[in-house]
Amino acid sequence: MILSASNLLDLIILLGAVQGIIFGCFLWVRPLKNKKASFYLGLFLLSFAANSIYFTLETLGFRNGLNAVSLSPLYCSLWILTSLYFFIQYLVEPNYKRNRWDFLFFIPPIFQTLVQLVGFGWYFLDQEGLSYNHNLLYSVYDLIDLFLLLMAITVLVKILSKLRKYEKKLLDNFAEIEDFSLSWIYRLLLFLVALLFLFAIPNLYEQISGHSLASIYYPMWISFSVLIYWMGYSAYFRNPSNQQLELAEPIQKSADSKLSENTTAYHESLKKLMTETQPFLDQDLSLKKLALHLDISSGYLSQIINQYEGKNFFDYINGHRVEAVKRKMADPDAQHLNLLGMAYESGFKSKSTFNLAFKKSTGKTPTAFKKSITKK
Repeated sequence: MILSASNLLDLIILLGAVQGIIFGCFLWVRPLKNKKASFYLGLFLLSFAANSIYFTLETLGFRNGLNAVSLSPLYCSLWILTSLYFFIQYLVEPNYKRNRWDFLFFIPPIFQTLVQLVGFGWYFLDQEGLSYNHNLLYSVYDLIDLFLLLMAITVLVKILSKLRKYEKKLLDNFAEIEDFSLSWIYRLLLFLVALLFLFAIPNLYEQISGHSLASIYYPMWISFSVLIYWMGYSAYFRNPSNQQLELAEPIQKSADSKLSENTTAYHESLKKLMTETQPFLDQDLSLKKLALHLDISSGYLSQIINQYEGKNFFDYINGHRVEAVKRKMADPDAQHLNLLGMAYESGFKSKSTFNLAFKKSTGKTPTAFKKSITKK
């Protein structure tokens, strides 16, 4: 039997849903080191999968009007947003403790699930009564759609804020952040924004015209399927919560936080250390490790670097590494090394960080800078 184009698309969506179910259950049965992040990621994938199945059943004609399928708890779109929010919250802060305001994120999805369960039970107990009150049920569904829009905006804004704070913590504590990178989450968010637009256009048309355009939703649900594969892969193989983050101790706003003679002395000691001992050659150097050399707290050292150098730890250490690479470029005894070899010997751990730091420090790529030296 030859599948039609729509049947083939339905099959792709269902395969994506199956993938989501497998990954979601796997994360619950065999969680990653960060168990709470694993739990919410599993819930996110399962919610995506359930909604993909729900959509596919509509296109196949199994949930026309009010019936057991259309009223089933498979329609759980608000759980996607709640689980995504808490997955990222525990990803960037594994020891986070929920406060009372966090429970507000659970109210809309719980409300949606209760509506589905009530409608599902109502269908089996009193189909005639349900049919008579169908306008009331559809009004509730319109309210859920409003919840979906408001939650999507709120969740995206809060997630972006958390990721910015997380990124700042990384740059203040590490000279190499590739192992802890959450750049894939930024790409995920861009993907989600695109999906929201794909959802909003046909939904707006349906609200205005009253006509259903189920087939137009295919691009969105195909994207959902791709997203499920992507999320499962990224979370399992690139989850930074499996790495140990040693962050600076918070500094109290007291005498320690003010410029003083001691602070100036520590800054001079830092400069001397960087020149003579060159701790930046350690590829795994962190703020905490450097603070041990000076016998001060990492939070205090961070403040010294910020105030006296006008840089975060990432830029400060990699700036010294760039200078070391530049010296090697001009050193005849180091010409047997290629650029990456020079970078590794100067303390860099990855090519991407080396290129980024070098371009930021000199305004040129390493290759272009070396050519300019050779011409002289």
